[in-house]
Amino acid sequence: MRLGIVYERFMAPGFGGGGAVHSVEVTKRLAKWFDVVYVPPSPVFRRTREELLNAAKRVEALGIPVVEDFYSILDGKRTREANDPRGLSKLYNFKVDFLYEPDHTSWDIFFLKEKSRRGIGVTFHEPPYYADSLNYLRRLIKFLWVNPRTGKGFHTRFLYNELVAKRKGRGILGRNPPELLAAVSEGTLEMSRLRGEVLRPGNAFDSSLSSLRGRGKEDYVMFYSRLNRDKGIHEVPEVMRLINGRKRTKLVVAGRFFDSWNRDVFWRKVRKYDLEVEYMGFAERDRLYEALSKAKVLIYPSHVDGFSLVVLESLAVGTPVVAYDIPGPLSVYGGLPAVKFVREFDVKGMAEEALKLMESREEVTSDPKTLAFLEEHSSWDNVAVAVKKLILKHVGDEKI
Repeated sequence: MRLGIVYERFMAPGFGGGGAVHSVEVTKRLAKWFDVVYVPPSPVFRRTREELLNAAKRVEALGIPVVEDFYSILDGKRTREANDPRGLSKLYNFKVDFLYEPDHTSWDIFFLKEKSRRGIGVTFHEPPYYADSLNYLRRLIKFLWVNPRTGKGFHTRFLYNELVAKRKGRGILGRNPPELLAAVSEGTLEMSRLRGEVLRPGNAFDSSLSSLRGRGKEDYVMFYSRLNRDKGIHEVPEVMRLINGRKRTKLVVAGRFFDSWNRDVFWRKVRKYDLEVEYMGFAERDRLYEALSKAKVLIYPSHVDGFSLVVLESLAVGTPVVAYDIPGPLSVYGGLPAVKFVREFDVKGMAEEALKLMESREEVTSDPKTLAFLEEHSSWDNVAVAVKKLILKHVGDEKI
């Protein structure tokens, strides 16, 4: 069976986040069972010919061949036409049995449906849009106030959701529904009020992380993620101020700041509250996970997440987590003793739960329920098998 994979971030120049990790790991494994071919969507054609050829080499080095039509477009110098979903669909002449997008980032796959004999499938890692407009606006006002250097903020995000994401999403999904619509969590579907299937397990961690468990803890709190307001970077100092009111504690931060304004606001708060902060930057893998494993707790005041690999990796190395009760992570980790949820924006509650975990001698990350959860999520093979089963369910249970 020939399986086409449509995904923009395979050709991204930098790290694409948890969705990109999922897509690479799953697609590599799908290639063992299906005749997989990568179909670059229209957004990638904004890059130069040299950038595209180098990106294609990286993809093929993973054992994922790129559809021949892609090279014909480059040779024919037709990238301007290809930088549009409708234009690209006219330039592509390939045929596959099924088209699949492992991490929905563009709507191109819906314009390519005619290239597939048995339809298309998409997996959402975050809500494609937010259905409850009033609730979404209330939340945005609280954490996405206007950036004075760009003029962007809650208003621009809200208008995009209402005028672009929601209209386009509902329109395309209504006119041309995919044969397979899945998400990495129930919460992801809930936020958009979509009906679909939940991929179980939705993500995995590298099993080598388990070797870092039980090596001892040091007296600090950690936060790592993309350092922007979606992930709560401005609330982190507020949580630490309250923790320090009870117990002087160091904060270790890892990740790359979204922009200079977010960086400046964060460090201004650090100075204002006289916090002790160690900034690791965008740390290399071994150094990052070593630091995470020694932290007493990970604070994670994220407002935008469908699953959160950050939480999963923290549990994998034996570090408990305090997070906001947004639908995505709550639907995945709710009920695990090692993950404490507080109401969104409740920085006081987050500080209190973090202090309890710091002061507790109970090994909450080693309770039977958490260990069973980690076992299920300890291999990308499990995730790929779950994807394979969903695809075969929707194309017919043929033997491969």
